[in-house]
Amino acid sequence: MKSSSRRLFLGSMIAAAFAPVLATVGNAADRCCAHCGCSASRCRKVCRLVREDKKITTTCWGMQCEEICVPHPSTPECKHCETVCPKTPEDKNICAQPKKLVWTSWIPGCGADVFTKRKLMKKTVTKTVPSFKWVIEDACEQCIAALEPVTVPEGMTVPAAPEIEGAYVVAAITEK
Repeated sequence: MKSSSRRLFLGSMIAAAFAPVLATVGNAADRCCAHCGCSASRCRKVCRLVREDKKITTTCWGMQCEEICVPHPSTPECKHCETVCPKTPEDKNICAQPKKLVWTSWIPGCGADVFTKRKLMKKTVTKTVPSFKWVIEDACEQCIAALEPVTVPEGMTVPAAPEIEGAYVVAAITEK
């Protein structure tokens, strides 16, 4: 009992897996035109050259220079001491103690040297360039006659057309 239900389940899974493949095979014999949608028996494969823009990104590296002044060693002059935060009559509710502030004054050194500080900079540049690719389509005779070939500027490289038996190639290369 269990083996027959298992077979039934596996059979239905296999049928479900191959259903899209079988539907595509059935539609391949009945070609439709990619341009007008007609389902004539006159449709055939067409290799059409299509121009598309491709974005190319590159990274440029450089340095930003900034001049800085580095002084010679300084020497201490004298030590200072001052009392800060004294208690005043306005500070009735504040409980604070006076504090000593101590600092040293310094005598700058004799002279300074100029150095260049360099910072690494990164710049990303994106450029849109023309690109070409071959597209395989089904087309009827009227649409093939109406297709305008893509003009390729001189010096541009175009990928080789796909080799399909009975396919019609639509492309034009301009020459000077």
